[in-house]
Amino acid sequence: MNEINDVLVDFGSIEKNLRRYKIKDRGVHAIETEKIVGSLGRYNDFSENLLPRRGDSGLRYESVKQCLLNGVNFPPIKVYQVLDNYFVIDGHHRLMAARKVFNAKYIDAEVLEVIFEFEISPNKSYSYNTERAKEFLIKLEEHFFQKKTFLSNAVLKCPLKVTELVSYGKLYEEIENYRASANSGEFQKKSIIFASYNWYEKRFLPAVEIMDEDDILGGFPHRTHTDLYVWIQQHKYYLSQKTGYDVGFDFTAQDFLKKYKKSKGLYMLPSKIKEALKNIKEQIKELKD
Repeated sequence: MNEINDVLVDFGSIEKNLRRYKIKDRGVHAIETEKIVGSLGRYNDFSENLLPRRGDSGLRYESVKQCLLNGVNFPPIKVYQVLDNYFVIDGHHRLMAARKVFNAKYIDAEVLEVIFEFEISPNKSYSYNTERAKEFLIKLEEHFFQKKTFLSNAVLKCPLKVTELVSYGKLYEEIENYRASANSGEFQKKSIIFASYNWYEKRFLPAVEIMDEDDILGGFPHRTHTDLYVWIQQHKYYLSQKTGYDVGFDFTAQDFLKKYKKSKGLYMLPSKIKEALKNIKEQIKELKD
């Protein structure tokens, strides 16, 4: 009988060769819910045991739960596969409702497997630290994001750094939408690099200036400008879905500060920020029209 050795995956070493790794789409199939070790793609929405926190996330969870009870079919969740475990990319509420309401042992998932450049030996049992695996996946996403958009953090005035999974995917979607709509669609005729850097200068950097002028980021330790930018964009979407209409950036930012700001004295949004966010909202509206 072969002896099983426990081997810790050294993400610190393999990160140095990100170009040698790839993500393979395994398609949709049923995975064991007990092997889903983390729900790591939502900004401050979920507790470590995958139960929804209070606030809008809880409302969303209740809505999904009720739909499941009424027999509504949802699309598969989306996960990363790292060795024999999974990290949720999309479908957090569906997963929690399936677990809590139906005690589901399996759930349909679109699986993206991270392919490593080391041999998986049957004589060894590989293990890893969950948080360290998350950091590795974020760096892998950053690598692919920079490769697709040409937005190299090595040359950017304010690097596009995040602390949450899927954030780079959200940024890429926004850049593609910007490419299709901005400048009368002229960016579509050119390489994406033109739309990427224009988006960075016209959209992202102005938002960073607002955050810095009023030290908004100071109330969110260990987070980045990009984290807040992505989060406000997503929060706006969910609030709009909840109300049935576009709530706008002004309302979103105020709701954001009211619920999540930890420092004192910034519960009311300064007029300068209101004006700037209003301009951003109007730009987005123009792009949609």
